[in-house]
Amino acid sequence: MGWDGTGRDRIGAISYENILTVDILCQNDESISRGTQRLPRTIGVSLAKELIFSARIVDGEEAKSIGLISHVVEQNEAGDAAYRRALALAREFLPQGPVAMRVAKLAINQGMEVDLVTGLAIEEACYAQTIPTKDRIEGLLAFKEKRPPRYKGE
Repeated sequence: MGWDGTGRDRIGAISYENILTVDILCQNDESISRGTQRLPRTIGVSLAKELIFSARIVDGEEAKSIGLISHVVEQNEAGDAAYRRALALAREFLPQGPVAMRVAKLAINQGMEVDLVTGLAIEEACYAQTIPTKDRIEGLLAFKEKRPPRYKGE
C-alpha cells in the first residue's frame, strides 16, 4: 500500500537527500519534500534554500522543471507507473557495455564532487580502464561488422 493509504506508487514521502542518491528518478505527478548538501549541487543554492527554508512540497512537474527528477509519469490503474518507467529505462541501458557503464557512472559520480580539471582526469582514468577489456574489442568488432555487440562484462 502507498504511503497515503491508497495503494498508489508514490515517492512523496522521501526526502530530497534520498532522491539525490539514485541515478535516475521517475516520479508520478504527486509530491516530493526536503535536503542540504546534494540538493544545492543539483538545483542551485538559491532554489535549494528556498525549498528547504520554506519546507515547500513540489509536485512531479515542478521537480522535473527544476532538475530534481528525470521523469514524470501519469499514474496508472495498477499504481506502478514510476516503476514501469524505470524498468523501461533499464531496458534501454541493458544492451550497453557493462564495463563502460560502470566506469561512466564512476566518472560522473566522482567528477561531480571535484573541480572540472580533476573531473576530466577522473574521466581519463576511467576510460583507460576500458581499453584492455574484451567488451571494448567486441564493441569495435560489432561496429565494423555492422551488428549489435554481445557484451559480457569482461
